[in-house]
This record gives sequence, structure tokens and C-alpha cells, in this order.
Amino acid sequence: MTKAIEKLLEQPESETLEFKTGKVKPAQLGKVVCGMLNQHGGVILWGVDDEGSPTGITDAEARAVELNNFLMPRMNPRPLFSATAHRIRGKEIVAIDIPAGTEKPYAFEREFWVRLGSSTMRAAPEQSSRMVERSAVALDRWEREPHPGFDLTDCDSAELKEARDEIIKAGRFGIDVPAADVELLAKLYLLKSGQLTNAAVVLFAANPLAWAPNLSVRITSHIQGGEATHDRILEGPAIRILREAVVVIQQRTGRSIAFPKGQLEREERSAYPLYSLREGLVNAMVHRDYETSGIGVLVRIYEDRLEIANPGQLPDGWTGQDLGRKVESHPRNPDIARVFYLRKLMDQLGLGTQRIVDECVSGGAKSPKWKQEKHTVTLTLFPAPELSEQTALNPRQMEFLNSLKLGAPFKAADYEKATSVSARQARRDLAELERIGALKRTGAGPSTAYQLTRKL
Repeated sequence: MTKAIEKLLEQPESETLEFKTGKVKPAQLGKVVCGMLNQHGGVILWGVDDEGSPTGITDAEARAVELNNFLMPRMNPRPLFSATAHRIRGKEIVAIDIPAGTEKPYAFEREFWVRLGSSTMRAAPEQSSRMVERSAVALDRWEREPHPGFDLTDCDSAELKEARDEIIKAGRFGIDVPAADVELLAKLYLLKSGQLTNAAVVLFAANPLAWAPNLSVRITSHIQGGEATHDRILEGPAIRILREAVVVIQQRTGRSIAFPKGQLEREERSAYPLYSLREGLVNAMVHRDYETSGIGVLVRIYEDRLEIANPGQLPDGWTGQDLGRKVESHPRNPDIARVFYLRKLMDQLGLGTQRIVDECVSGGAKSPKWKQEKHTVTLTLFPAPELSEQTALNPRQMEFLNSLKLGAPFKAADYEKATSVSARQARRDLAELERIGALKRTGAGPSTAYQLTRKL
């Protein structure tokens, strides 16, 4: 996550990026949030000066919560955005991650705001009219359509109670959480003209497959050659099967355990970082195309990789590489996404894919890959190397590693020079660091280079 924010700090302010110092009041931030919602979304970094240098903000976590609670009741309609605290260059800041709004125009304290370049301005009457026209088309989406015959008696009451409890605990709702189920569903935009929507079926149906045959997660395990050895289909409300899927995948992929030299405590590492695994599944459920009949989310577990595939398409003009690089969020199903976020199963929006990359690489795994084929988007995760029983490093190795930046390339000669060892000893030291997953080697012969993959 630090990496993604560092990249933003190197960019100039724009229509989708704004820097604000910690002295700026929430009311000023509200105008910028509103402007980005009405345009293309973006990120506000609070606690950063105009030059992109972090100046800090006191008690960033508490300020992020306060900002959320201040903005939510003053925005109409209630938006989807996230405010999260981060430590950058020794300073605490708040990143406000704003997807392009799906119910434009948005108003902050009864006034419409838009972004023009790096400035936020009141919207002219004709701009508001155009936004209303575009929004009328955007609102006609599958998740917002009423589902005939589906009512409160078809919902899982335990799931509704758990959702309410988690929303209250997360503290992101911004207003009092209704005690009555019908009122809660209405506040979550899951009730339209007295009829529960398709999104309500996905999130709360006791038996979703009775209403739509593609509301499932299928997990298959494959041996070398591709033959499937285990096949399991998970059914139920979306967040429940998300949690079940994480448990099943972790059981099948396992973890490595080691007792490093000089330590009595054992060290454990899952094959796939929990955050990356969970976020990959969340993205598949939030961004998938639910109108594709008979196809749900598919997880394939191979010996050397894990694939999470969902029906859908990347945003227009995007490639798979953009998902690990661009700081933008385009939720296909914002009503479903909002419930995942309110239940604290989504922390960042546009920043989430970059954190998937960071978590994998810092654990010693290869960088994940996204690709689109026909009408399917697939995320491929690679397992972290197993922990070694011999992870104790000598002082020169530790000192050299601590001097490196993640991903920065170097050659064996650089190690020799920095540590004053022979070429032969350098090769042994680097081979040990590669074996435990601290370094990745690329090239061959004179072109051989190394990169730091994780901090020890």
C-alpha cells in the first residue's frame, strides 16, 4: 500500500488526485469528494502539502473515522468511498479513495460540485442536468432491478443480524444503523418501490440458487497435467460463502512452518497471503457480471498457482496490467460493494489491487497477474516459497538487504563490492538469499541480476 501512495505523491495534482494538508477542515474535503464523485472518481491524500510531501495528520485513524461520519449524512445520495490511515515517510496521512459515483449528481450540503482540472467548482445548472441524464442510464443496472417474488421471508435472518452487527462495529455507516430489517435493507439501497432487488438476493437470500443459478463459488483442485481431484460448490449469502471459500482454499493450499536458528518460536506462512486471497475473491464477487447465466465465480488450485475467475470485463480501455497499477475504482455492482465495505471486507477501493501485489511480493511470491479472455476476468496468484529451517543470516547479508529497496535490481559484483567478499562467497551468499525467497534472480550469465522481493 505504501508503494501505491508513494507513486501518487510523485504525480502532480489533477482531476483525480488532490493533496490537502492536515489543517484542512472536513467541510473543504467534502467539496472535493463531491466533485470527484460527480466526475471520474479519484484519491485525496489528507496530510500532504501541495508539493506532494507528507506533512502528517495527528491521530490519522481517528480522523479518518470522524471524516466518514461527518461526510455521510451531508452527502446526497449517500456515496461509496473509503478513508483509511497510512504511515508514509514517517508521517501519518489519510487516503480518501473515491470511485466515480453511480447516482449522479451528488450534493454536499445541498450544493453540487465538480472537478475542473485540479480545481473543485460549483456545478453550473446545465452540468447538473447532464449528470442527471447520464445517471438515469447508469441506474438501470442488474443489481438495482427488483426481483419479483423475493421478499423478507426469503432472506437469511442470521445473515441479516450478522450484517447489522458488523456494520455497527465497523462504524462506517455514518448514521444510526436501523434495527428493523426492512429499514436496514432500504438504507442499503436494496429495496426499490417496496420490492427487494437482485443485490438483496446475492447478499441475503437463504437459498440464492433457488432465485438465480449462478450465485455460487466453485473450487476445484488440480494435479499436474490439469486433472481435477477435488470439486466443491459453495452456496449461500455472498459474504458467508466468501468466508467459507477462504477457509477451504487455505486448507487445500496449506502453509509452511519453520523454527529459525536461535528461536524457540515457530514461524508460519500461508501459501497465499490472507489479504490477497480475500481481496481477490471480493473483487470477483463485487465486479462480476451477474447477468451471465449459469456461471459463477470459479477458483482453480494448481500446484504452482491459484486462479480466481469471474464473468465480466475490465473497464473500457484497460488491460490486466492496469489492475495492479492504476489507482481507480469502477465497481460494476456498487450496491453489493457498499455492503462488503460497510462490513469491513473491503478496506481500500482503487488502492486494493495494488495492495494485493504488495502483499504477494513482500511474502516472496511472484507478482500476481490479471487477464481478460472473452467475457471472463482471471486473477492468478503464485504461492510464496516455503520457509527454510535455516533462515539465520550473517551480518553482511542482513546489512546488504537492509540497504536495498524492494524490486531494485543489482548484480553479484555489487554485493562483492558492498560486503568485501570473494566472488565465490558472494555467489554462495546470494544463492542462500534466493533459496529463502529474499531475492529473485533474472537473466543468465553476464546478464544475471537480482531483486529484493521481501524485507527480512
